[in-house]
Amino acid sequence: MRRLIMLSAGSFAVYRYRYRIVNFILGQPQLRRYFINLSMRIPFIRDRFVNRAFH
Repeated sequence: MRRLIMLSAGSFAVYRYRYRIVNFILGQPQLRRYFINLSMRIPFIRDRFVNRAFH
């Protein structure tokens, strides 16, 4: 029961502060570079980015 309460509280905290967490993570240059490289390997995302950036 205690584990369920802790999991619920943790989930709520992550949901509530999700944008702060993402901004903190992407504020780190190495992590930001990693996520950009990872997302550019996905064809759908890469095509959408190239179309918006160069057209």
